[in-house]
Amino acid sequence: MAEKETYEALPAGRSLEELIEAERANLMQVQGMARVLYDVLLYSDDDDGTMHADVAHVIARLIAETVDALEKIVRRFKAGEFGPPPNEPADDADSGRST
Repeated sequence: MAEKETYEALPAGRSLEELIEAERANLMQVQGMARVLYDVLLYSDDDDGTMHADVAHVIARLIAETVDALEKIVRRFKAGEFGPPPNEPADDADSGRST
């Protein structure tokens, strides 16, 4: 399995939107696994407890990684590492508001 990139060492070209989208993809994977686990548990009448526990463990790990990654993104944002969105001016003095 490929090593997961860390958010402290991301290339400068990655935007906040790209980082959030990557975490959204992780959450979608978790959702898919949770749905499968639900179906298996709902209709299971055999002794597959170990497999169910393994799936639950993977879900918990992915959620923990996603929460950790989002916390790091928030810290970087608060530290001012992200500029304004590409389509917005850095200074809202020229935003066109009338006085």
